[in-house]
Amino acid sequence: MNGILPIRRRMARCCIIALFLVLLAGCGESDRMAQSEDPQGRYHEQIMAAKRLLEQREDWAERAEWEVRKTSYGWQVTAWRIEHPEAKGSNRYVPWGYSVIELDSRMLAIAYHRKG
Repeated sequence: MNGILPIRRRMARCCIIALFLVLLAGCGESDRMAQSEDPQGRYHEQIMAAKRLLEQREDWAERAEWEVRKTSYGWQVTAWRIEHPEAKGSNRYVPWGYSVIELDSRMLAIAYHRKG
C-alpha cells in the first residue's frame, strides 16, 4: 500500500497541472482583431470584393469591419460584425460574429465561411 500513495499524489499533481494549462489556454482573447483595416486604405480592392459577397449572404455588411491576410493562393478577408459600436478594439465584436471570405489572386471569391 505504501507504494500506491506516492503514485496517486503524482497523478493528482499531473492532473492539476494539466487542468491549469487547459484553463490558461482558454482564458486568452479569442481571435478577434484589435484594429480593423480602412476600407479605403491599402486593401481597398480586397475589402470591396469581399463586401460584394457579404452583401449577398448577410444583412450586416454595412456594419462590418475588416481584417485582411495574404495567403498562398490570394487573400483571406474576415468581416467582423459590429455588435457593440460604443466599445473599443476587439470588444466591438463577439467571438462568433464574423464571416471569412477567401479570394484568389484575381480578387474572385472562392469560398465563404459563416462563423456566426
